[in-house]
Amino acid sequence: MLGGIGLLLCGCGGGEEVTLLADQLGGGVLCVRAPAPDDVWVAGAAPSASEGPTLLHYDGSTWTALDTSAWAGGELWWVHPMADEIVAVGHEGLLLHGPPEGPLAGVDGPTAETTFFGVWGASADDVWAVGTVDDDEPHAVAWRRQGGDWTEVDLSGLTLGDSLFKVHGTAADDVWLVGSDGVALHWDGTALTATDTGHPTALLLTVDAGADPVLAVGGTGSALLLEWDGQAWSDVTPAFQPAYNGVCTGAGAAWVVGRTGARAERVDGSWITDQDRELQPAIRDDWHSCAIDSDGGLWMVGGRIGSRPLIDGVIGYQGPAEPPTWP
Repeated sequence: MLGGIGLLLCGCGGGEEVTLLADQLGGGVLCVRAPAPDDVWVAGAAPSASEGPTLLHYDGSTWTALDTSAWAGGELWWVHPMADEIVAVGHEGLLLHGPPEGPLAGVDGPTAETTFFGVWGASADDVWAVGTVDDDEPHAVAWRRQGGDWTEVDLSGLTLGDSLFKVHGTAADDVWLVGSDGVALHWDGTALTATDTGHPTALLLTVDAGADPVLAVGGTGSALLLEWDGQAWSDVTPAFQPAYNGVCTGAGAAWVVGRTGARAERVDGSWITDQDRELQPAIRDDWHSCAIDSDGGLWMVGGRIGSRPLIDGVIGYQGPAEPPTWP
């Protein structure tokens, strides 16, 4: 960890630069959510087998680590912050919830073979968690909380791959789930409907429904970037890019991030990569997730996360503020 040092890296859109707020953390960092410039959440793997998974909050002035020691050695893959509660999900069936300041509690039900990769909810009364069950017959899984109770969603009528990776939406009747085998499902408040992405063998790792068009990203050796216009998916993948892991929209902007520090920004309907701008990647490892706060600040997290152990976590920022480093 480069404690107390903000490293200025590549110049980026609008003359701004990427600042590394944390580098080479013990655990890989997998998720960042930024409802506001003073409400930023970061989640990831435990720094060591004796420590709890990473779960950090930035309040606009300082970083705070929530107590996750009860789940030592675990991984948190995603966090969904709400006004009075956060829900965080991860490896070995972790479904954690509690007030933003803690303490957190676990939810019984999911098996230890379950990994939840994504969580999102329209409200505290309607929250989805998606992932995989790695048992004798690996398969995609979704759980949903309504009225305070978590229950497994019946996916038996759908043709799915072995995992759902992320879930995101705009309302209780407008929710998207994406996963392996090119799966993109839409929930309209009544039923889950499969849409044809045109990529039946692709990994779709993240979806963002926060703007028009809806965006989904993934890929394996090379990137995949899809846009949904309300009727069909279009492949708008920039050429010669490694796989994308994360996508985010907000403040009128849209970004995708991925392996070996790859990034692209949507400008006037077209995708411009850092390579197009002749910029060097800010990190050598992978970006996994991004978020855009209401002031247009771009937050990015990742690390050495292609295989376990998930290590060398990194937190990056580009924008008008000057957040402090962690710790």
